[in-house]
Amino acid sequence: MSQFNKKAHQYDQIDRISDLPSNVIDGILEHLDIRDVVRTSILSTKWRYMWTSVPTLWFDEFFDEYEHDEFFYEYEHLVDCSPVVSKIITDVLMRHNGTIYHFSLFIPPEYNFKITMEHFDTWVPLLSRKGIKYLELANHGTHLDQMPYIVLSCKELTYFKFAGFNLSIPPNFSGFKRLLKLHFISVTFESRALESLISGCPLLEKLNIEYCNGFEYFDFSAPSLKILSLNFDENVESICLKKAKNLIDLTLIAAEGWVSGLIKSLPKNLQRFSIGSNYNNEVRKQHHY
Repeated sequence: MSQFNKKAHQYDQIDRISDLPSNVIDGILEHLDIRDVVRTSILSTKWRYMWTSVPTLWFDEFFDEYEHDEFFYEYEHLVDCSPVVSKIITDVLMRHNGTIYHFSLFIPPEYNFKITMEHFDTWVPLLSRKGIKYLELANHGTHLDQMPYIVLSCKELTYFKFAGFNLSIPPNFSGFKRLLKLHFISVTFESRALESLISGCPLLEKLNIEYCNGFEYFDFSAPSLKILSLNFDENVESICLKKAKNLIDLTLIAAEGWVSGLIKSLPKNLQRFSIGSNYNNEVRKQHHY
């Protein structure tokens, strides 16, 4: 082999992937769904256990491509593939050896995966111990309606988004003392749950409520709230924001020509007030997450 060919051969053998800076590798992993994150372990020896410390875990695309994924073809004949899928999620959480900053779970409709309270009883303590700050739960399944109480024990959350659950607040709920952003989609609030939850979030700055029900009067104390977005049908009778004294940005979307009669009180510091019709948002309502 000539000297030139030897150098070319040696150049080809350089593991450029493993030579990437750690912050670049972390950035790559954070933008992948969980299946692709785990698959990176075959790239090189250095990457073998990289996935066990990635701070962002997305289980959204994992289910979204359910029908097209070879993994699920093996189990599609099962009446209930919950043991298989839940074991994957549990194994990922248990083998993870770093901080989990962001966890996102999409529970799909129609498929043979039945999420249960027991699953959350396993996953939530693991997430709490690993420092979860940013939590997203979208429930499109039919096997679990109630938001598990144990989710309310994640005291370090700064962002919480959930969809498709019924929500009640237990008497011993001590609040989310660090929560800054809260987003509800298609949630049914039971027995003043909305008021109880918001009053337990003293630092809350941004609140989004879309297509929710279970409350007729929107009146609660939120002294730190700065941005509020409400998108609802004709199930709210009045909106009073007197206790949201620091609110500066308000968006209301409802049935056309119906919103103006709802407003009972606006905070004096309000800088932006937008009113819209939800007539054009029906498609978004059907695909809300």
